[in-house]
Amino acid sequence: MAVGFVAQLADGALGMGFGLISSSVLLLSGAPPPLVSSAVNAAKIPTGAAAGLSHLLAGNIDRSVFKRIAIAGIIGGLAGALMLSSLKGPWLMGLVALYLIVISTLIILRALRGRAVLAVPGRKASLIGACGGLIEGIGGSWGPVVTTGLLGAGMEPRRAVGSSALAELCVSVAVFCALMLTAHLGLWGDGGGVGTMLWPVLGLVCGGLPAAFLGGPLARMVPRRPLTLAVGFLALGVGIQRGAQLLF
Repeated sequence: MAVGFVAQLADGALGMGFGLISSSVLLLSGAPPPLVSSAVNAAKIPTGAAAGLSHLLAGNIDRSVFKRIAIAGIIGGLAGALMLSSLKGPWLMGLVALYLIVISTLIILRALRGRAVLAVPGRKASLIGACGGLIEGIGGSWGPVVTTGLLGAGMEPRRAVGSSALAELCVSVAVFCALMLTAHLGLWGDGGGVGTMLWPVLGLVCGGLPAAFLGGPLARMVPRRPLTLAVGFLALGVGIQRGAQLLF
């Protein structure tokens, strides 16, 4: 429960953290990757609904960007869920780490220089959503790709966080359904049954649901530059940590 609360609080305010923190803890406990991705995405459905509603009421949603990243994210998420077993490898972790380091550096520099907020082009938003969906399907980590991508493109921080959070709900539903289908077809092998997800999901939901309602107000209240810097440094830390795992 504590993991779910902390992870969702970070996710609601910064647009990342729930999938990243939850996946890391479950993987360290020895759970197989398909089970981890399924449990995290299952937990994201109720917590994501609460977080999305919170951001919607706080006026943190850019409807145009939301639609584009949600549609592209669902397509990428389905692909990631179906390719989960073959894509789990060091090269993928290295690619994500490199992306996070580069994009977080861009975000931090933009915040320090006080760069103006820009409109995110539709094509770029769709590409960001597709990449985020792919990573979401593989490891349940939508926010580090999508929220940082939108911020790197110059989007207003609270709208980047809110639009990303609401779109993540749509993608999580699609990924969860795809993973349940693969489990039903026996494609998980000896990776564990669906019933083993119950306790991880309950723990994440019970801890994350109360924190989810705080995301919208937090993202709206925190000033633009500190919020941008917080996201940038969190993404940079994650990128360095994942890169270090490959080297040591």
